[in-house]
Amino acid sequence: MRIFLTALSLLLSVGLSARAKDRPLLKCLGEEEKRFHQKKETGPLYDLNQQLIAEMVQIPFIEIDQASFLEICTGSGHSSSMKLLEASLRKGSALFVVPATVTGTQREMTVGMVDDYVKASKDILLQFISQIQALSPTPECLNNEIPELKAFYTEIKYLQEDVDQKTIFKNKDQKIFSQLKDYPIAFEKCRVAEAKRRAELKAKEKAKAEAEARQ
Repeated sequence: MRIFLTALSLLLSVGLSARAKDRPLLKCLGEEEKRFHQKKETGPLYDLNQQLIAEMVQIPFIEIDQASFLEICTGSGHSSSMKLLEASLRKGSALFVVPATVTGTQREMTVGMVDDYVKASKDILLQFISQIQALSPTPECLNNEIPELKAFYTEIKYLQEDVDQKTIFKNKDQKIFSQLKDYPIAFEKCRVAEAKRRAELKAKEKAKAEAEARQ
């Protein structure tokens, strides 16, 4: 079974490399995937990368404008997958470019698939946040470390279909996306705070027990 899964993984990697040759965005996401594999990292960011690769593979011919590509795939900051998801939410279908050579029914189908992905991007973000919350060392860790998150999550979750998603997201503080990407830092703060709280509680219980023993 392990040999089969390894072979399947290699075939998928080769397939992605072949598709990415003429598609810079796929190549960009593939490079991030490669870094995850090299570091043997898994978790919400890796899963997000895999989901976005799957989404982009399904939409033939599609690319993004050069300015957005440079913002998403170059420079420092949070991951390319996270940047792509954020840009998809903020810019909607306007982020993507269908080449002029794609015409007729083929073009209509491609545009329709882009629209479907943009609509799904809201649910992709909710899933990403839920995955992070499931790993939280304490129930309220994320809400304490990212105070804006609770209202942000609720607003997105109950966003009505007839509301312009792009309008909602364009005014959102970009800091939230960066903080979500850096969730391990928030978790470490919570672990330290929880350890301190438990140590203080233990010290109080010990002091109380000693006081009662002296009576």
